[in-house]
Amino acid sequence: MNPIFKSSNGMKITGQGPKIMLSTMPFVLAGILMQIYFPSLAAVPFPRYILTPIALLLLVIGVGFWATALGQLLIYFPNGKLVKNGAYGVCRNPIYSSFAFFILPAISFATATWVYCAAAVFLCINIAILIKKEEADLLRIFGNEYIDYAQRVSRIVPLPKIKF
Repeated sequence: MNPIFKSSNGMKITGQGPKIMLSTMPFVLAGILMQIYFPSLAAVPFPRYILTPIALLLLVIGVGFWATALGQLLIYFPNGKLVKNGAYGVCRNPIYSSFAFFILPAISFATATWVYCAAAVFLCINIAILIKKEEADLLRIFGNEYIDYAQRVSRIVPLPKIKF
């Protein structure tokens, strides 16, 4: 296997990604079909001159966040290092989060529909359920380093954890 796809500690670069994306795809397809066949049910009651700038902003942030996370993963993963800064310092799963919080909502705003925001909710649910195996592997491999990281950085939401 190409060394970029498998790290020195035995993990695969795809992690739970294929399962998360495959389990979310039916909701995205349902959104597309609803937008095509039932546009009046999918529509949101806001004018495009409001939605379009929001869509562009979310898309720029989301693609930037995704590209940064992907670049970091491609650089650090083959060496078997736990990435804890940059995009991974904002949330532990920035590639998934970029789609859930920025890219899918941007598509919703750009198409003036709610259906892709609904798909983003299902994506978050799928991440929360399926990411547990990946987190168990990270805990097994990195131990206390991962525990400290997980306590400091949110799993999915790209915001700092609030400490009480």
